[in-house]
Amino acid sequence: MSSGASPSRVASKLPRTGPLGRVARAVLATAYAATFLSIVDWRGSARFRNPHILSEPTAWFLHLLMFTTFVILVGALATTLAGPAAKRRFQVGAIGASVTVVAIAALIGLGTRGAAWGFPLADLVWWFDVLMLSAGLVATLLAIILGTPGCEIGVWSELVARRRGGHAETHVGLACIVGLHLLDAWEARARVSTKQSLS
Repeated sequence: MSSGASPSRVASKLPRTGPLGRVARAVLATAYAATFLSIVDWRGSARFRNPHILSEPTAWFLHLLMFTTFVILVGALATTLAGPAAKRRFQVGAIGASVTVVAIAALIGLGTRGAAWGFPLADLVWWFDVLMLSAGLVATLLAIILGTPGCEIGVWSELVARRRGGHAETHVGLACIVGLHLLDAWEARARVSTKQSLS
């Protein structure tokens, strides 16, 4: 998962993740899957319409975390597709578009049902969380398969870059709040030390 801090980036020529890095990502994938299953059931988006959910800290944490991940993902893809200069512009645009959509959904709820929270805003938030959790789960599984180092969202940039025949960038540094970049760096150093001691 990712935070809002600006990531450092290094070339994708960095060593692929080792066994510990892949195990850590498997744990992260399990967390994504468990969170997904905790909000998806037969009620679908209707389960978010109860105003009681607004008093649950875990729900707010999930919304904010998914939105932060979304903004970071937009920045990562913008960097890959249009260059580093486009990153901030796309992120600001994503935030502005999100605020506009939320405001419109709240106004529709007020006008049709007398409350901002409910249909369609609650449904919109539910779908957003579900889509971002799904994207995070798939990205983490792909990162395990491909051995993509750094933050799991970097796998999308790597796939796009591969498709375009270029070089992906690995998102590391503060952007990876669960510390995957630190584990990858430590594991890479350990491999180098082992090789040097054997040579």
